[in-house]
Amino acid sequence: MRAAILLILFGLLAACQTLPGRSMATAGGAPIRLDAALAGDWDNHEQTKQASAVATPHVRETLRMVDQRRDGSLWFWRLQSTDAKNVSTSALWLMLATTTENGNRVTLTPYRALDPVAADEMFDGRRKFHFDAAQWAELAPCAQTGMWKNAQFRAQADAAACSALLPGLGESAALLPLRIALDGDMLHTATFADQARGADAQIDTRRVRWFSCWAAINGGGPKARAGNQDWHMQKDLRLSSEGGRVELRWRDGAASGWSLELERVTYAERKLHVLQLNVIDDASGQTIDYVWADPKAQSIGFNLGWLQAGLTEQAAQ
Repeated sequence: MRAAILLILFGLLAACQTLPGRSMATAGGAPIRLDAALAGDWDNHEQTKQASAVATPHVRETLRMVDQRRDGSLWFWRLQSTDAKNVSTSALWLMLATTTENGNRVTLTPYRALDPVAADEMFDGRRKFHFDAAQWAELAPCAQTGMWKNAQFRAQADAAACSALLPGLGESAALLPLRIALDGDMLHTATFADQARGADAQIDTRRVRWFSCWAAINGGGPKARAGNQDWHMQKDLRLSSEGGRVELRWRDGAASGWSLELERVTYAERKLHVLQLNVIDDASGQTIDYVWADPKAQSIGFNLGWLQAGLTEQAAQ
């Protein structure tokens, strides 16, 4: 009898080992690799400053994996776009990433929230994420299919099939992704809105790195004399690497008239790519001073005599 019970127990344990807590698609491989590579903020600040991209909107993309399921992983994808006329548009999509069990081919199926307010609250963390199929509309014709090739991932949807859904999506339809290409710290995205700029038009965003910052400005400004100890300190500032800007203030909270800006800059003629910290004159919008560092530098700062600043990269959340 005891032997029989032991055999039954061993049989149950063996059965448990063969039952998938999650599919091979999410136990590892292409989707998990994609989740890790995409998570975070992305911004096309440098692209918008290029002379050849006058009509390119400024876009911030945020991707956040929120759940792993037996059939794949779910993540939020928010796009916020601001055009040259300062008109802003935003869209929030839920993406389901799935793959075949024996390959690297990934399908990214978008879902539209039927309750946008609830979706925003889940995205911002004000409400715990819970997937309720009744609250999301699957947009299967707009699914992108792609695969990894070495360090690059590319996926594309059938634009013609997807366009049939546009009338029911409202304003957000313009920001529905049709094509993505991921290459290291660069994410290239093409939406319906980009098609108006040409068949090959796309948004070239770079992964955003966040820096904590302190700054001390002398009350005498750029003409401060040596020995002037009227320093106004600001701590706990935060700047992003893709055009992040913060206004410098006097100790009473009044605007000083100068700001700090952090950005990644490419000087093509010098074949130089740098992380650049700028001092901006708020009245004119002009850069009056700057300092360079290696684009992968974890810290950057300067001492201009009348202005001092130090930035340190924050650990990824």
